[in-house]
Amino acid sequence: MELKAYFWTVALLTMGVNTHGTTVEAPLRVGAWNLQRLGPTKMSKPAVVQVFVQVMRRFDIIVLLEVTDASGEAPVQLLDALNEGLTDTYNLTISARLGRTSYKEQYAFYWKSSRVTAVSTFQYNDDANDVFQFEPFIVVFEGSVDSRVSRFGLVPIHTKPTDAVAEVDGLVDVYDSFRTFTSIEDVIILGDYNAGCDYVGGADYDNIRLYTDPRFTWMISDHVDTTTKGTTCPYDRIVVAGSNMVAISYKYTAGPYYYDEALGITDDDLITDVSDHYPVEMLLRGSVVPGTESVVAPNTCISVSLGASASEITALAQSLSPNQEVCSIQDLMLVTWTVNSTSTAITSLRSLSSSAPDVVPIQAVDVLEYKISQGGLQDITLHAEGGTTSSYTVSLLCQKSQGSCTLSLSTPTSIN
Repeated sequence: MELKAYFWTVALLTMGVNTHGTTVEAPLRVGAWNLQRLGPTKMSKPAVVQVFVQVMRRFDIIVLLEVTDASGEAPVQLLDALNEGLTDTYNLTISARLGRTSYKEQYAFYWKSSRVTAVSTFQYNDDANDVFQFEPFIVVFEGSVDSRVSRFGLVPIHTKPTDAVAEVDGLVDVYDSFRTFTSIEDVIILGDYNAGCDYVGGADYDNIRLYTDPRFTWMISDHVDTTTKGTTCPYDRIVVAGSNMVAISYKYTAGPYYYDEALGITDDDLITDVSDHYPVEMLLRGSVVPGTESVVAPNTCISVSLGASASEITALAQSLSPNQEVCSIQDLMLVTWTVNSTSTAITSLRSLSSSAPDVVPIQAVDVLEYKISQGGLQDITLHAEGGTTSSYTVSLLCQKSQGSCTLSLSTPTSIN
């Protein structure tokens, strides 16, 4: 093993990480929020608007449900409040006023133009069967998500509670119509399904094609609460379709955003004024410049710094086992070996510590073991379910002139 090659690898990995702005895009946060009759009354309350803004700025795309202002002013006022003081601003795409009675609602999409572009819209025509109280209005986006999905549809839904089973079932027809019209298979269907408690029960799911059709993946379980009141109901859901959309969806990020807890809001009256629903959200894998995987191989690593004399470092070579490679150049010495588990790594380090305690003190091994047990090797930049790895590299890099060493344990990970 050549020491020069080792340092080139480190430099290349560091270079890949530092080009985050152009090489790796952050995950795209998508969500929906039933704002319980967004209109002039709510927009006249500064504290309520402040909560709206704080929560919505969390998202790259968020679609609001139950926009009821007949004048159309409230969603525009909210856009102005959302963009106040920002250089990275949001745009608004909004449906017509929808509803089979005099009571109407709109779906309002707020999206960050630095991350995505709304390229087209699709209004589902429900005149023939009249399944939906507020028929879905779909926006097609393209932007900084994994290259497997060039464009995707965002399908919001707010069902009539007493018709929830029929409306959720009918979303399959919406999907098929949209796919036929646009040739786009990758969609996210999100919003207030009213899928729980008194409106959709366990036996109902057998009659809901969106649930039984294997093309659709439900991202939020029946056991979460998406309401702010005393009930525990999973009304709000996210469902994805399209094999590529499923592949880039971080399932374990899907769920309600309990903004009151996150923002430290304890005023029950304010929470009531904001909405009776929490927003639901999910992350999509961000884009990576093509070819990056062929030149960058990221690792996660735990390291500890040690002190040792030049003579102790030199003598270390006599304590190594056959599988531990050593390379020296000038006053640098590198020792590396590969193991198939963290427990094997710790066992081998304890053995090395017993034969060379002045260079690898047992305290250093104990610290590494503690860090591992507390998730120190977990990659917090990954949001997908973690895979298992069977390759770990232990390295000890010493500089004799400085009387210092760095003991590290690393394992391969993914870019995002």
